[in-house]
Amino acid sequence: MRYVAAMRSILQLDENIYPAIHSAGRAVTFCMINVVIFGILHAFSALYFIESLFHDAVTGQAMPTAVKVQFITLGVGVAFLMHAGAALFLWVFSRGFGGRTAFLPVYFNLGLSFIGLWPLAPVIAAAQAGAGGTLLHGVLALTAIYGLCVIFFGTKNASGLSMTRMSVAMLVTIVVVISLLYLWL
Repeated sequence: MRYVAAMRSILQLDENIYPAIHSAGRAVTFCMINVVIFGILHAFSALYFIESLFHDAVTGQAMPTAVKVQFITLGVGVAFLMHAGAALFLWVFSRGFGGRTAFLPVYFNLGLSFIGLWPLAPVIAAAQAGAGGTLLHGVLALTAIYGLCVIFFGTKNASGLSMTRMSVAMLVTIVVVISLLYLWL
């Protein structure tokens, strides 16, 4: 099982690739690769968009390289925390609607599906840095919808739910996560 071919199938919303990745014993490796790359993409994008915030106005010096490396490392760590939290929410709600009880297939399929979120990483970083406009919001919406579609099929495969039940579970997950973010932010 080659990484590029498997990821191409995931990006084409092919639900049947997930069992093939698991049976080939590549789920853990591919999952970790996708989450690490997502974290790196977001961290580099955030550094690009907010470097002016770290620019020292008094001395005129740019951010030190060590701080940049720490920022990128932190971005990867946050990506793994986001991945684990999202997997837990998806597992709870898919289980609540009659899905399989195993957690790890949902966790790994979500990590495999993170490749669908790669285009979202720089767009989110731009929005977090304060960029705005209709084009950015349109691209943000399109990349988020596509990423959710990729995640939907990965979670659907792991949970064994029907299209209708998985749609409801995904909708409930999104509503709960948005509510928690609203309360937190």
